[in-house]
Amino acid sequence: MSVPSFENVHPLIQHIDVRGRTVQVRFACPTSGETIDARHTVPRDNSVGGRVTGQVKRNLMWSLQSAVASAIRSTMGHNLAGRVASDVARSAMTGLHQQASGQTLSSREQNDGIVAAFLTVQARFVWDPQRQGWISANAAQEAMSDFERMLAAAPIAHPYDRHIMARMLVEIARGDGRLSSEESSWLTEVITPDQGGVHDIASRPPLTAAELGSTSQGPVRESLLVLAWAMALVDEEMAAAEKVLLDHFAAGLRMPAARVTVCRKAAQTYILDQAMDRMFAWGGHDEYARAQLYGLAERIGMPVAEAQEAEARHLRRRAR
Repeated sequence: MSVPSFENVHPLIQHIDVRGRTVQVRFACPTSGETIDARHTVPRDNSVGGRVTGQVKRNLMWSLQSAVASAIRSTMGHNLAGRVASDVARSAMTGLHQQASGQTLSSREQNDGIVAAFLTVQARFVWDPQRQGWISANAAQEAMSDFERMLAAAPIAHPYDRHIMARMLVEIARGDGRLSSEESSWLTEVITPDQGGVHDIASRPPLTAAELGSTSQGPVRESLLVLAWAMALVDEEMAAAEKVLLDHFAAGLRMPAARVTVCRKAAQTYILDQAMDRMFAWGGHDEYARAQLYGLAERIGMPVAEAQEAEARHLRRRAR
């Protein structure tokens, strides 16, 4: 499989919007025409050592958050243009937004930003050796993870389901009793404006089993739960309070235990997939990368045997 570079990512670019140091990109699959939105805020770093690979490597958790945010936005119908303001807000909270003059990107920085943006959605593409280029995972079904298949099969479209999803995400974020400024900014990116402000949602009382049980029946409930799991894991750990909330959500959604396990594994594997994409791009698949991967699996409550299976499946998808 090819490592993402500006040269092999460039053919996918359908639209670019640069706001300050934030690069918003719309990638389009050359075979299916499917479009996938991504973005990256380029830190200010003029040294050779500050190129995109180093920048992303130092910010793995932020990169994982970006991937999960992209998945949530996609299934909830959040468009690219509506996220510019929240992108700027988030970059300010993470110290990446520059208030001073001279915010424009150099050509090299813009190209690096495009590659970094692609890395946040790379799991939705596969390398096609025949075309010698990237195509969407939907155009190569085997490359899709269980997480992606679940969301593709049952997007969260009904207004009530979207409302419940927004409240689930906020409740998970404030599972420790507080909602940090960075968490609030991240949620602003993924919750559509029609659901109201994050703090307004946070002021609502906790979701009841009856509210959860009023969501659309069928696979949509699995989409709700798997995204809640991804939200809980995006900080690379599983807190006890978050696990209690997830159990409450599963019970309210009336999910059979076997399907709860499927959702849990799908979300954990997705987090590992995102980490592997970035780890392997930075330094290849070696003992160090494997140790880091298994350490992450342990922190998010994934048994080693499941992590090994996820690693093997990921390598198979990359071998296309």
